Amino acid sequence: MQGVTDNTLMKLLFLTQPLDVKEDSNLALLTTAAIAAGVDVAWGHVDQLSLVAGEVLTRGQSLVSPQSFHSDLNADQALVCHDFDLVWLLSLGKRNSFLDKIQLLKILETRTRVINSTDALLYLRSKYGLTQLGDLFQHPKTFASNQAETFIEIIERGGEWILKPAAGSLGQGIFLLNKKTHDYPGLIRYLLGQNADHYLLLQEHIPDIDRGEKRVLMAAGHLIGAYLRRQDTDHRTNLMQGGQAERTTLSEAEQALALKLGAYCSELGAEFIGIDLVYPYVIEVNVINPGGLGTLMSLGEANQARAVIQAILQT
Repeated sequence: MQGVTDNTLMKLLFLTQPLDVKEDSNLALLTTAAIAAGVDVAWGHVDQLSLVAGEVLTRGQSLVSPQSFHSDLNADQALVCHDFDLVWLLSLGKRNSFLDKIQLLKILETRTRVINSTDALLYLRSKYGLTQLGDLFQHPKTFASNQAETFIEIIERGGEWILKPAAGSLGQGIFLLNKKTHDYPGLIRYLLGQNADHYLLLQEHIPDIDRGEKRVLMAAGHLIGAYLRRQDTDHRTNLMQGGQAERTTLSEAEQALALKLGAYCSELGAEFIGIDLVYPYVIEVNVINPGGLGTLMSLGEANQARAVIQAILQT
């Protein structure tokens, strides 16, 4: 892989959804940084991945600047994904076709580099895999099931618990509860679905999270930046659920933990990630467009998009 100082032949495809792109979004910032580094950039629609004559295709547009892209599907062209040196996934698109897209990306991985890898998407996004990494970090006590009775028995023993979907995002569907929570068994059964065909996670509530959790951005195992997420009126620190971002620093111990976990994730193919950290606990690893570059800038930090591009392209 050529370094970022000599990328005139490098072709990069961001897979995303048709949308109006905000100037401070990861997509816009990374696109601008990549173009400035001499990379040929295109945006493709993740929900239009297809398999034609053995080739993985999508539809999208080549970019000269983020402002040149718009959601007019009539302006799109067919893109052969393996024609690109790097395919960078910034959205999973529609949930019900997740496995179809994973299988198409798995085929694509045999011919080009995909970020983040399908192994990383399956193993880390679902949150199950984190429970098996006790040699790397501490993780809140976690249970998974599609049986309400399993969760009810645990909650009745006492304590505060976080109930959440196994593959959720943006802080949606997350509940803080204990055995005194009104009709919590009914809530659990509702979330599991009429046919109990959904899985949920029950996770020990970490009291220190009430003071906020740190979002740590990593690229190819390199530390990019961090900020604190706090919430005064809710148990969710996610910025999409009313959380507030604040400037922060990482202690030496936090940096060491982030670098150790970042190296592991990079080896697994998760090269652009966000680690949610309440030291010494790792709450979650975000492997789909973890956000944060615009947030860092809003807090007065430098634009780190070029650092991300450098770290990825030089790996």
